[in-house]
Amino acid sequence: LSIEPTAIKSGTPERSSNYTISTLAIEIEQRSMSTTAMQCKDCKAKLVRGCFGLTKLSAVDCAKCQKTLCLNCAEDQTLIPLDKNEEPLPLKKSSIKSYCMPCFKQVSILDYSKSYDIIEPSTSSVDPDKPNITLLWVHASGGSRAMFRPHASTLAQKGYRSILMDLPGHGTLVETTLTLNSCVETVKQILDQECSSHKPSQIIYIGGSLGAYVGFYILGELKTRFGGAILMDCGQNVGPDCSLKARAGVWFLRKLSGSMSNKTMMGVVMGAVEKKADYHTIECCFSGGMFFQQGPAQCDCMHTVAPSNIIPTLDVPILFFNGTGDYRDSENKWLALCKDKRSSLKVYEGGDHFFCHDLRFVDDMLHRMDTFVQMAGL
Repeated sequence: LSIEPTAIKSGTPERSSNYTISTLAIEIEQRSMSTTAMQCKDCKAKLVRGCFGLTKLSAVDCAKCQKTLCLNCAEDQTLIPLDKNEEPLPLKKSSIKSYCMPCFKQVSILDYSKSYDIIEPSTSSVDPDKPNITLLWVHASGGSRAMFRPHASTLAQKGYRSILMDLPGHGTLVETTLTLNSCVETVKQILDQECSSHKPSQIIYIGGSLGAYVGFYILGELKTRFGGAILMDCGQNVGPDCSLKARAGVWFLRKLSGSMSNKTMMGVVMGAVEKKADYHTIECCFSGGMFFQQGPAQCDCMHTVAPSNIIPTLDVPILFFNGTGDYRDSENKWLALCKDKRSSLKVYEGGDHFFCHDLRFVDDMLHRMDTFVQMAGL
């Protein structure tokens, strides 16, 4: 059976009159096979179009190498590339880029050859009469060790050595299962390797949000390893004895983080931080990537910790920081439970959950940290 050329004009080169239905079927099949053969560069999942390749391919190109990714990989491997000469504020969701995993690791400001960074004190700032103090910085949910890098760099000018670590389930440890015990083990390994010659009074724990809530547990398990703690954004009781309102909030956050991609969660965080956070925001929050792959586990860790049971067992001073715009139903209770009466609380008027990246408060916060560390390290 022959088909006239006029019957098959749409989008095809001119064919001879002996072009058969059989030949046309073979061509359609070949086109379909070439499409279905496409794979995600990372997970190798097949990228399939609809009937005969007529519908849109559900895939995204890597922003660096242009290789094709499935939506799952593209939505999870996202960040805002850091331009060291300029921070493009206000933040725009269009700045969020998707990458294949090799390119993601290249573009991220995190060094994937290690899981923590050490910032040594500047030579000119070292005072031989002051104790050699190391600060261990622990980031918030979905973040990485980049979160406090500018803060640690500033305190290095005052003579402090800092260790910035990735929690399990975050940053370079994103594949490591996040539990309270895995957090303790990660901290213990770092202390054993990098602080074996330090006295406990020479090591100060600093944690924000998730880093503060799991910090209560870490401090309770490693009581003899720290001389003090600075805990930020942890004024709300979200533990097993929390209020019904807080329990509902944890439930909602658990559902949210368990159903949304890193790109979507990055957009949510961006909407919150762009209001007031203007201290190295892109570097601290977005250029290392965000890591909510284990979002429900992050919520479970916070909901398992009972600060009111742990704080009275700690023999070290604690400096608490919060903002008036944050949830904080237990900050005064936490302070009252501290055994060491050198403990204190500072609440920043107009600050929110991101006050530690708000230029209005950063200088004062770092000054108070310096004063507290000197007192705790004596």
